[in-house]
Amino acid sequence: MIECKINLTKEELEKYLRGEERIKIEIYDGSGVIIEKKILAKKTTNNGGKRKSCGVCEENAETKKRKKEDKVERFIKEVSTPIKENERMTSEDQFIEIDDQNEENDDIENLVEKYLDLGDINTRAIQKWYFLGQNFERKVEEIKNQGRRKKSDQTARRDLYNEMMRLLVKEDEDAEEKVRVRGALKERMQGAVKIYELFTEIGQDKINRIKETFVTTIIKFTESEKEEIIGHFRN
Repeated sequence: MIECKINLTKEELEKYLRGEERIKIEIYDGSGVIIEKKILAKKTTNNGGKRKSCGVCEENAETKKRKKEDKVERFIKEVSTPIKENERMTSEDQFIEIDDQNEENDDIENLVEKYLDLGDINTRAIQKWYFLGQNFERKVEEIKNQGRRKKSDQTARRDLYNEMMRLLVKEDEDAEEKVRVRGALKERMQGAVKIYELFTEIGQDKINRIKETFVTTIIKFTESEKEEIIGHFRN
């Protein structure tokens, strides 16, 4: 067991015991990076013997807020880490190879193949999601400009989902299964577009630097978190 002593002044101790003040504890690794933060709050009771919940609620809210901030900070730090020259060359070659392949096979069947090739979203490379989102957006633009009358963005996306669904499910499949597959398709494609848009803003090369962040973490970034990340690299 690791013990750490916290020294408080008399005034600080009294406030802590009364439940008026909390103690924030920060745990660092050997390189000085914060790996965990904790809030200690004194549990107090009222005259009826019931525990006051306000302090606990504040602690939970603070912890939740801290976790969100740490998630963004960790991501920014990871994509800001310089990569070695040999890793850079390998990664750039991979980008060129995948990008050339995308331009040659930019049809709906290939788009569906890439979608099915994603596999487990926690273990597959972010590169695949990036290029899937890129291909999807390119196809949307192509459909919007087909014919004499330009289609709206919403209509183009709906038409593209319809075309992809024809290859994903059989025509005689029951309606419930079609709804399930379409829901999963839209959720994943929206996630791929989100990844594509984020790395288009902060730099496609930064995908090479990611070693620990999962695809699901990036997809779950809120709009405010996404803007915070983009703003960091614009400044």
